[in-house]
Amino acid sequence: MATLALTSGGAFGNQDDQVLVDALPYLDTEYNDADRQTALRLIDQECKIFRPTKNYLKHLPVPDFDVFLTPCMLKEHARMSKKQEMPKLDMSRCELPCPSGTSRAGDKVQWRKAIKNAKAQNEHLVMRQINLELMEEYAAESYLRRNRELEQLCTEAERELRRTKEQVMEIHARRKMAQLDAGRQLKELEGSWVAMVTNNYRMELANNQLAATNAQMAKRLRIDPSALEKS
Repeated sequence: MATLALTSGGAFGNQDDQVLVDALPYLDTEYNDADRQTALRLIDQECKIFRPTKNYLKHLPVPDFDVFLTPCMLKEHARMSKKQEMPKLDMSRCELPCPSGTSRAGDKVQWRKAIKNAKAQNEHLVMRQINLELMEEYAAESYLRRNRELEQLCTEAERELRRTKEQVMEIHARRKMAQLDAGRQLKELEGSWVAMVTNNYRMELANNQLAATNAQMAKRLRIDPSALEKS
């Protein structure tokens, strides 16, 4: 099986502390949780010694986050930093207080203000009534059209997601098939290697047996093997 030797101590680790990381995860299934923890530990150690050498954001200007702060936001941030309560809404414009005053002229001024306030609030209520009538007549179709647009966007997003998932699954399938094919070739090569080693071992045994037989025959015939080799 094709393996990659990595040291747990980085580039300067000891040779005795090597960990073999398999390169065919789809083929081998004998790994357990301890092997997973070892791989995570190696990744963590590699991340600690990794130093980026390129600034990928140097072509961009330095971001100015204060540009998004409006005066109102700055005021609210200052209020929140001081832990002050938010001012309550002024509901006086929605009230119709009775005019008050002692003199007749004062009464007229107060009455004019009260009448003006009443007209403004009445106009506001009339506008609300008109908006409600318009919404009752046209809002339903508008909301339905908006819902159809959202459904179309959702359908397109789901279609894109499904297409992306299919591409990912296709990549995984191709990688799995490639690794399984590589595993098959490795097994065939491993079988050939075992067969050759076995044949070599058998040949070595036969040679040793033949050498022993020759030595016995030379001894029985009283022949010096070294003399035969020199001749």
